[in-house]
Amino acid sequence: MEYFRGHFPIFSKNQVVYLDSAATTQKPQEVIDAIAKFYSSKYGTVHRGLYDLSSSATRDFENTRNLIAQFIDARSSSEIIYTSGATESINLVAHSYLRPLLRAGDEVIISIMEHHANFVPWQQLVKEKNATLRIVPVSENGQFDLGVYKKYLTRKTRFVAVTHVSNVTGVVNPVRQIVDLAHEVGAHVLVDGAQSIAHMPLSMQGLDCDFFAFSGHKLYGPTGVGVLYGKKALLHEMIPYRYGGEMILEVKEKVSTFKPAPHRFEAGTPNIAGVVGLGAAIRFILDL
Repeated sequence: MEYFRGHFPIFSKNQVVYLDSAATTQKPQEVIDAIAKFYSSKYGTVHRGLYDLSSSATRDFENTRNLIAQFIDARSSSEIIYTSGATESINLVAHSYLRPLLRAGDEVIISIMEHHANFVPWQQLVKEKNATLRIVPVSENGQFDLGVYKKYLTRKTRFVAVTHVSNVTGVVNPVRQIVDLAHEVGAHVLVDGAQSIAHMPLSMQGLDCDFFAFSGHKLYGPTGVGVLYGKKALLHEMIPYRYGGEMILEVKEKVSTFKPAPHRFEAGTPNIAGVVGLGAAIRFILDL
């Protein structure tokens, strides 16, 4: 324990017992140093310059994407989208994937244990589309009620969104079973992995979920950066969430075309230092 605490400068400077990691984690020196080094000696924009600093920053940016794909066992780094955090990742799926598909009478399933970030976007979307939101309760011992979930699943079910680990109780949901049952009725599944990402080995291929969202700041990384994993075929179908620089192939007066995923969902100058810090956080975990 002291060896682990020794990586975190806040504990050497303060007599702190920190118990709020479900909300956000403290940062190890390795992450702080990586961000400081990037800003002090390596800073440049990504994908838009031919000079050395830009080329170096782009390599670090994309190498981190590759690292994340390996860390969560995605099939390809093109399935890794940078966002500002789990909240944006979930909203991206709600707006870019589900909104164009959802019709009146369709149903979306979530659970009562969801964080607001994985509750309100679906609540608002079904209201807009005159669809129905099914909310799975918890059992007497606080577990996801699979019996009710099975009853809710029908051919009307368009989408399922469920947390991997509850941020309140720490209950670990049977995600693979939830995913398999949803796929049987043709529904796709988003897993909110904000609480699981730092605490267990993860395999997107093993879970077989269609989307997976997490935030860097709950993984010992900085705030303002996160990830959306999505299966390549589904990302290919999705419309851009935001428009701007970097996601463009060509702009004409009356029509624009966009890059394929993941870059079509990364409009504007990204949080490059945040991505560098996230990469350092993952390497810190892997080295423990």
